[in-house]
Amino acid sequence: MKKSKELQKLVLASSLVAISIVIDVFFKQILSFNNFGVPFYAIPIIYGSIILGPLYGLIMGYVSDLVGFVAFPNGAYAFIFALGAMLWGFIPGLFLYKKFDKVKLVIVVAITHILVTIANTIGLLAFLSVETALASLTIRLAMIPVNVVIITLLVSSLYQKLLPVLVDMQIKNSNELKESKSI
Repeated sequence: MKKSKELQKLVLASSLVAISIVIDVFFKQILSFNNFGVPFYAIPIIYGSIILGPLYGLIMGYVSDLVGFVAFPNGAYAFIFALGAMLWGFIPGLFLYKKFDKVKLVIVVAITHILVTIANTIGLLAFLSVETALASLTIRLAMIPVNVVIITLLVSSLYQKLLPVLVDMQIKNSNELKESKSI
């Protein structure tokens, strides 16, 4: 039974990573929003970390960044940018895992967005001139309030809509456990 629950978690995590990659590719490759600070790829990662925990979120963030880069390389791979994706997975899970709260979600998304913006700016400084990196920072800082509202609304809505499915999964697992103990 424990293997079944772990398999469910892995399937959910890998599905959310795949969705994150598709969102990231859409915004970076199709819409060319590379330096505008549009981290909507983080929505499935944040959701996954809230549901599965900070360790899963951290791994999901790293895997989505790495696979996204391998599938659609854009320059040299830099781990500093993976740290941003990993922060999106780790911090929300750290504060909201098994204790979801909409107000905390707003605060956690805002703090995480600021930390990711700092990490990405440090990464940009390694590849671009100071003037270019700081010009990009201005746009990304201006986008934080807008992104926080959008990300919070989408993650909260996703959480509320999928909660019955998650409850069913937990009930099913507890029923299987009860059946196996009675045998």
